[in-house]
Amino acid sequence: TKVTFKVTDGELKINPIDELVITITGNKAEYTYDGTEKTVEGYTAASDNTLFDESKIVFTGTAKVTETEADTYPMGLAEDQFSYSDTTNFTKVTFKVTDGELKINPIDVTVTITGHFNTTTYDGNEHKVTGYDVQISNALYTEKDFTFSGKAEAARTEEGTTEMGLSEEQFENKNTNFKTVTFNVTDGYQTITPIDEVVVT
Repeated sequence: TKVTFKVTDGELKINPIDELVITITGNKAEYTYDGTEKTVEGYTAASDNTLFDESKIVFTGTAKVTETEADTYPMGLAEDQFSYSDTTNFTKVTFKVTDGELKINPIDVTVTITGHFNTTTYDGNEHKVTGYDVQISNALYTEKDFTFSGKAEAARTEEGTTEMGLSEEQFENKNTNFKTVTFNVTDGYQTITPIDEVVVT
């Protein structure tokens, strides 16, 4: 006459994974300075958990660095820039971040300094020579990239030779894009030669 059903429902419970560890590795690039802009960008994401889905990573930073001068530039990646959109299946998501970087290596250059010189026959007057010529092995390096602390001048009246006194120590590189700047210096001079002959009557 009467049938009563007392039902206790069944259930399927899927527990979230305690922790998902994601490793972020910023890309790196190394160049030799050539005066042009260099860029490195992007990162790779990996996890030991096969359920990891890279498309669910949310990134709020800028994974790119562009520079021209010689130096090492970090990309600026940080853990707080990353999050994971799947907050249901994982109790905790941890990001381990290795920053990316751009490295531009300085280059070497040779600067050849040749002091001006002059030879004059003795005439009782002072004669003077000034300045020097510059030759540089790389067109990226200019005379504006080094300083000179000496005095490129030689003056003489009597027979003999006066040197300018130019030396490598007087020249100093101030451009950090060049690792080693070698100054090859040839001194300048003023020479007075004697008169070949004078006749006194």
